[in-house]
Amino acid sequence: MTQNMISKGRLYITGLTGDGAKSDELWKEFDNLYTKNPFPKADEIRCEVRFYDGEKPAVRGQDVHVGYITENDAPVDGFTTLAIPLIDYAVLDTDLVKGSVSGNEAMTKWLAENSAQYKQLMIEGAVISMERYGGKSKGDRPDSIWIPVYGNCQSCGMPLVLEWLFGKDSTENIYGTEKDGSANRDYCYLCYVNGAFSTNYTMEEMIESCVPYTSNNNPWPDAETARSEMRKMYSKLKRWAK
Repeated sequence: MTQNMISKGRLYITGLTGDGAKSDELWKEFDNLYTKNPFPKADEIRCEVRFYDGEKPAVRGQDVHVGYITENDAPVDGFTTLAIPLIDYAVLDTDLVKGSVSGNEAMTKWLAENSAQYKQLMIEGAVISMERYGGKSKGDRPDSIWIPVYGNCQSCGMPLVLEWLFGKDSTENIYGTEKDGSANRDYCYLCYVNGAFSTNYTMEEMIESCVPYTSNNNPWPDAETARSEMRKMYSKLKRWAK
């Protein structure tokens, strides 16, 4: 498999949700319903989004969503719409002509190799991946697998997901900036401005500045846990790694 990174705006996938072990049957149900009640679609690519809790399906019977990408989340009778926020994707080309390792193996390998820089997006407590059919693929295998991922600021550790920070309709910039105004995607807009860090903090000072925002179950239960976990995380961030 080959891999590249792309950025996409908010994606809407309108279709049906069901049992991942019976995805063929779910596609047949979708196709029958779509024939009776077609809706405008962005392209001809068929998308299959899978939800995982670790390596297992997240909720048995509700662990796959199949359908087409649409322009918005306007209600369509008989269908549901899954929304994925503006985010980056690691795109794994399944290289069907030459054959390849399985999609799950490739995803696991890529995520492990890039764990210091990227985390897999979670929706309602489950990580997701999207198989895409209909480009160069033939038969029932996808031509690519898209893994929605996000980076953390390599200074403060803040997750760089626009929707989480400012809401789904925001157009705010979340990235640091160079002197020429271009984005530096390694850092957030608070830590890196006009080509330089905005503070001269040591790592411990940065941690202390972030404790109020990361304790009280957001995500860590208390200040001491937040400090301990951030020390582990910060030691791997670009600004603080030795």
